[in-house]
Amino acid sequence: VVYRVRLPDTYPMHPYEVEAIIGHRLLGRKTGNRRQFLVRWAGYGPADDSWISEYDLRNAPEVK
Repeated sequence: VVYRVRLPDTYPMHPYEVEAIIGHRLLGRKTGNRRQFLVRWAGYGPADDSWISEYDLRNAPEVK
């Protein structure tokens, strides 16, 4: 599954394309049981993978 992240036009940096969601985790009760996804960015390697909240991926359409 590949996702493309759309950032607002006012966002101060280039939009990055998500190559793959390679993991997920659920944060604890103190943080409101939020889900995060480990994202592999297109054109970058594993050292650049980052945890992104479900909220921040809310506008990312699924690419088949």
